[in-house]
Amino acid sequence: MINLLELKHSVIRQLSEHWKQVDFDGLSKDKKRFVTYKFKIEKTKLSNLLGHVIHRPLNYFKSKDNGKEILGIGSHITYTKKYDYNKLLGLIESDSDLTFLGAQRFNSNSKRDEAWAGFDECHFTLPKIIFETTNEATVLKVVFNKKSISTEDKRSNALFELEAYLNFIRHDFTITRPQEISTYPSKDQWSNMIDYCLTNIEKTPLEKVVLARKEIVEFDRLADPMAIFEKNMKNATDSYLMYLDPGDGKVFMSFTPEKLFKLNQREISLDCLAGTRPRSNDFEADLKFQSELMSSEKELNEHRIVTREIQEKLSSMGAEIRIENKESILKLKFIQHLHTHISATLSERSNFAVLLNAFHPTPAVGGRPWEMAKKCIEEAEPFDRGLYAGPMGYISAESSEFAVAIRSALTEDTKLHLFGGCGLVTGSEAESEWIETQNKMKNFEISL
Repeated sequence: MINLLELKHSVIRQLSEHWKQVDFDGLSKDKKRFVTYKFKIEKTKLSNLLGHVIHRPLNYFKSKDNGKEILGIGSHITYTKKYDYNKLLGLIESDSDLTFLGAQRFNSNSKRDEAWAGFDECHFTLPKIIFETTNEATVLKVVFNKKSISTEDKRSNALFELEAYLNFIRHDFTITRPQEISTYPSKDQWSNMIDYCLTNIEKTPLEKVVLARKEIVEFDRLADPMAIFEKNMKNATDSYLMYLDPGDGKVFMSFTPEKLFKLNQREISLDCLAGTRPRSNDFEADLKFQSELMSSEKELNEHRIVTREIQEKLSSMGAEIRIENKESILKLKFIQHLHTHISATLSERSNFAVLLNAFHPTPAVGGRPWEMAKKCIEEAEPFDRGLYAGPMGYISAESSEFAVAIRSALTEDTKLHLFGGCGLVTGSEAESEWIETQNKMKNFEISL
């Protein structure tokens, strides 16, 4: 791994020398609020650096194709309300060096519970330090508010703060032992929830609704989110990895295979992921599960509801649509899914806020029609989803990419909240859906 001590000294030395040549009076007249300094460094796998970061807030994102990793440390700004999206857009459109990292709640208007205190409608942070690794290189970006370097004294203080942010110490992992696991809802309540939703599907135009349940693991001491994240990374090599630590004691993490969208100029790509079977270590049994998945009328119907809605929304935007890997199999560590990849060229440039409003939630995590499915979820689920199944990713002027934060967990004091969901259509059964959600939480359970 990169020599972090040498990196710190090199960056501070280069900035000190550079600032001797800068016309700060001229810099202050530039309309940009921030100034970013970039340093090309030794190519680094940022997941290996994550466990050495001391300072918070801490945000981490890795794309499913391993083409991009972003590690953000500290915060200049954190936006927590969706009405702030215009401010965020204004910043990145006027300054192409800025990158925001964060997530949005599944449903901004749903009931709130104490577990999610501190997370509002959304949580998007502009870090002070950004490491970004692509296929080509790793770049370190140091972002300063221009006012913080306007005088010599302020520049000295800025370098002192930077030195602190660039101190890294390997995280000292805590050994925790599960003491109790609680399930919400209970299995009997789950059956009632399923019956309620299936009755709605039978008697109304509701085609599909996605219900979730959760487990709360109580440890013998404070949960160690970094230890949990590092253990689970090993079972999620082909998934998005995301870690959100605002610094208030709660951490949200996700190991999700599902892309909501990736936007680059007018090019957009999306995942349709619905229809599930377990995996098996036995090759023949695994193929049998795959065959069941590809031939199940119920699973195919569930999947096609998702693909149909995404295509309809892209068509309404005047996009040129391309269907790829139609109803193929995506195999993960513990489960396998029906998967269709959709790419499109939009008729005009768009932005993350418009696309989040258009595509979230997809029927893969919400239902169809959404307003009817939302009512079912609000009536049936006995807990607050919070960031679970919400959009999570990064935003920049050049591109934006969001995953759907399933296969996720929240640490809260001595508790670990685990989430799993399933799509209900005609033909769904409570017992099989219970088993499906259990399989979706299995990666966390095994690591514990």
